[in-house]
Amino acid sequence: MGISVVLLAYKEAENLAFLLPKIKEMMDSLPEEYEILVIDTKEPLDNTSEVCAQFGARYINQEFPGFGGAFKTGIKYAEKDKFLILDSDGSHDPKYIPSMYKKFTEENCDLVIGSRYTEGGETNDAKSSIIMSHILNGFFRICLGIKAKDISTDYRLYRTEQLKNVELENVNYDVLQEVLLRMKQNKPDLKIGEVPISFQKRKYGESKRRLIPFIIGYMKSLVRFTFIRYPILRNIFLYGVFGVLAFVLDYSVSLGLAKTVMKSVPEAASIIGNIVGFLFTFTTNTFWNFKVKGKFLARAASYGGITLLGMGISTACIHLFKNRMNFALLKLIVLIFVSVIQFVLNKLITYNEKVIKSDNK
Repeated sequence: MGISVVLLAYKEAENLAFLLPKIKEMMDSLPEEYEILVIDTKEPLDNTSEVCAQFGARYINQEFPGFGGAFKTGIKYAEKDKFLILDSDGSHDPKYIPSMYKKFTEENCDLVIGSRYTEGGETNDAKSSIIMSHILNGFFRICLGIKAKDISTDYRLYRTEQLKNVELENVNYDVLQEVLLRMKQNKPDLKIGEVPISFQKRKYGESKRRLIPFIIGYMKSLVRFTFIRYPILRNIFLYGVFGVLAFVLDYSVSLGLAKTVMKSVPEAASIIGNIVGFLFTFTTNTFWNFKVKGKFLARAASYGGITLLGMGISTACIHLFKNRMNFALLKLIVLIFVSVIQFVLNKLITYNEKVIKSDNK
């Protein structure tokens, strides 16, 4: 039992000297034992270790890269059953710790957020940062299925066991959204509470965030998290990408052979191009998209059969409607229609482990 208070530091000695006494004052008011962990950079860049020794905090150098790596290091070394994290630059006032703790315990929450955007909360950040934050929070709420209003802040109180049970990959600030997604995957009825706070500007030093890389990183994560939450979307996206690449490969091989070594037999050149395209899509979908193992011959036969079925449907549709609409439009509609059918059938048959059972356990 108890609370692990975790601060992630990057040249924050001056701020920690101001912050640690205030944290200790608030923690002493709670009916729990506690520890304070300061996760510093891999190689010390200031006198953070001396400040920690002065105020009785445990000094730890991070073992993984980036902000996300510092967060993972804190999780690794947290020994209490509750995990409280807040910024080490003074922007998160420790005076909100008791109200966060009260909500966490009385309402049996899995997570409590010190929120800028819930009723009663406020932020003193720059207007551009506030606008960007609201936009990102809106997108990520939809993407993650999280109903909390402020999911981009790291002023949070967690259950340590739940944190230790998630595998985090992100190395930047978007780890704050990733951890919510992973926790919700482990516990769909995840209960999140929010306590209003006033977010202040850092006391000393400069922000470590760089706007453009920050935005680009978040947009990439938004796509990745959507694919994690809805794997079928990732399957569809990759299936389409591999299909387009296979078409280009098929066309290039067929055209190249027909213009060189197979001038007299373009049909054979076309068949070879089809085979190359088929092998490409089957291999990429098997190993990189659906990531199945074993029974490759059975899967290839199933994939090939579905491909032939698609060719038959495509040929029949073009034959039936060739005199009723523009050929280019007809070909596009048929291509999309057949691709959807092939994707569904491959998902249900070729890459369904219940249908084609793998020998690998």
